[in-house]
Amino acid sequence: MPSREMRRAQQKLGMEKKRAQLKGGGKKSGPKKQRVTVSQFLTEVKAEMKKVTWPTRDEVVSYTIVVTVVTVLMGGMVYFADILFTKLVDIIIF
Repeated sequence: MPSREMRRAQQKLGMEKKRAQLKGGGKKSGPKKQRVTVSQFLTEVKAEMKKVTWPTRDEVVSYTIVVTVVTVLMGGMVYFADILFTKLVDIIIF
């Protein structure tokens, strides 16, 4: 934040107006966004959903298996890391 002396100097030079313009002091001009009705929105959603490439049943099953296996492995790693660090802390403290 500029000091009082700096603000006075800027006012003398007309810098205050420039600073206000740079900050976007006025209202923004431009076209107003039009609102969309609920029925139009749902129609567009339906059209977009038709463009989606849906996975096959086999792909969903294989992806589910991969996610389950990775989740179990990561959970096991965190579990064993927790046990290891607990043992280390017990050895250090006691």
